[in-house]
Amino acid sequence: MRRTVLASILLGSALVAQDLQWQLPERGAAVYQRQLAVETANEPKDAWVPEPWAGRPAEAVLLHGELDAKRLRHDVVVAEPRQFLAAVALDLSRTKAGRSELVVEGWDRFRPVRVEVTWTALAEDGTQSFEATVSVDPKVSRDGYVPPPQAPRMTGTFRGTRTVDRARGLVSSFEGSATLLLEHPKHKDWDREHPERRQQLKLRDAWRLDRLLAPEDPEFRTRVADGIRKSVEALRRQLDQRMNIQPGGDPFHDAQPGELALILLALMRGGEDPRSEHMQKGYGQLRKLVIQGTYSLAVAILAVEALYTPPGEWADLRSGRIKTPLPRVLSAEDATLVAEWTKELLDNVDTTVDQAYLRRWHYGPSQSWDNSNTQYALLGLYGALLCGIEVPAQVWPAAANHWLQVKAVDGPSGALDLVLQSDLGKSRTRAGGSAKLQPVGWSYQQGGPPTGSMTTAGISGLTVCASAMRMQKRGNPKLLKDIDTALRGSFLWFERNLTVRHNPGPRHAWGGWFHYYLYGLERACELNQVALLGGRDWYFEGAMQLLSSQNADGSWGGWVDTAFGLLFLKKTALPAVTGR
Repeated sequence: MRRTVLASILLGSALVAQDLQWQLPERGAAVYQRQLAVETANEPKDAWVPEPWAGRPAEAVLLHGELDAKRLRHDVVVAEPRQFLAAVALDLSRTKAGRSELVVEGWDRFRPVRVEVTWTALAEDGTQSFEATVSVDPKVSRDGYVPPPQAPRMTGTFRGTRTVDRARGLVSSFEGSATLLLEHPKHKDWDREHPERRQQLKLRDAWRLDRLLAPEDPEFRTRVADGIRKSVEALRRQLDQRMNIQPGGDPFHDAQPGELALILLALMRGGEDPRSEHMQKGYGQLRKLVIQGTYSLAVAILAVEALYTPPGEWADLRSGRIKTPLPRVLSAEDATLVAEWTKELLDNVDTTVDQAYLRRWHYGPSQSWDNSNTQYALLGLYGALLCGIEVPAQVWPAAANHWLQVKAVDGPSGALDLVLQSDLGKSRTRAGGSAKLQPVGWSYQQGGPPTGSMTTAGISGLTVCASAMRMQKRGNPKLLKDIDTALRGSFLWFERNLTVRHNPGPRHAWGGWFHYYLYGLERACELNQVALLGGRDWYFEGAMQLLSSQNADGSWGGWVDTAFGLLFLKKTALPAVTGR
């Protein structure tokens, strides 16, 4: 069951063409060349109005895993106006003259709208035209979501023409234009003297099929290698710019050490030579900094651990030639430093609970906690353990108790359809089993609905806890069984909610933490050696999204997103020792 804000309703004489379906490579994609132009005009001209999108245009890739059950429609969240034309043009259920309707339920950037589409008949040469009107939908969203008072009303029109390749079963091209008007209502938090804000949008959009790709195609691997190379170059430039970072600032939000450590970690995992001058300077700088914040401490430990990761270990673990990660042999200087960071990290916990039974982290010693800091603290401590640094054995079951305590059931029970890396290619081999599971996930703090980014945090946290307990031979059988059940339930949640277009979960999650989420997805699946979820290749889909959105300079916007994007593409998280 896929959550979506796109509902499609047939009207009049429009009929479903049962003989026309999308024909894409199994688990593959159709890749398009896109030309998008957006013009905005404000009335009055000096009034500021918020953009009606999250910042990233819809990428011109249609994924096999995103098709609906009948392979007629691209069943993805339509969250902003730049997606309207594609949502209509990529629908293969329309071949006869008639009308159809889209209900775009909106979110905090605009109110729900109703898109009424009028179609011509599909011509012999495959061309077909459509026109649409956009109007405010007076009904509230079906899931009860109510947009905030400042969300604008949207009206307008758009039209387009597409070409359908019947023989190949796909839309080979489309182009169109839209004129939309957004009216931003007055709000008590805004300047009351201004009249109602109006913003006009003009969009021109054209897609032309470039090629079809499958996960096993050599071209896909070539594209990934090129994306990795370009992102390494982008981060190398960032590292060179940060050579003069000085200690200081808020010790619990010390972005500077964390920035440097994350860049070094991504570059090491991306294949950068640690003996190069800029890497030597970067690590030299990191060793001098005073680090106290949880994120920064954890990533600094991981960056040093990456220096000592034995070559070939990842491949050996994946192939089964070795069963556990190999020990890292640190220099005396680095061993002392990582031990100091580990001690600091162990202190950054929620002090309101019994540490022997329950352990969770915040930015520093605190009377609060969050699952993001808790995840990174455990990743850092696991890295320290691999480096031979002593981590109290009670940390792992106490942290596992936290994750089990704050998990949230989200949906009806069901069976998990999951394929492990070791079983990839075998006939219908499934590791999920037929037993009914409760889908579970995690939010930033207890009480909220699960999000993709925090559910990957829960998976990673529980996995490293189970792995560490087994490495230290301190695992309680009941606790390990509870962890395994929760992990299976969390992968069931992802089977139902998986997307690489945005951070899945409630609407407030869609626009943020996207690259953080993708890196979390890679880590959660790689730790558990998961290849397919519900028949979908999570890595291929995520890589296609990243490669399609990568900037010409190799970045994905800021350096943080670039580091997360590189870490996803490189796919270096080690399989964990879970006993499963």
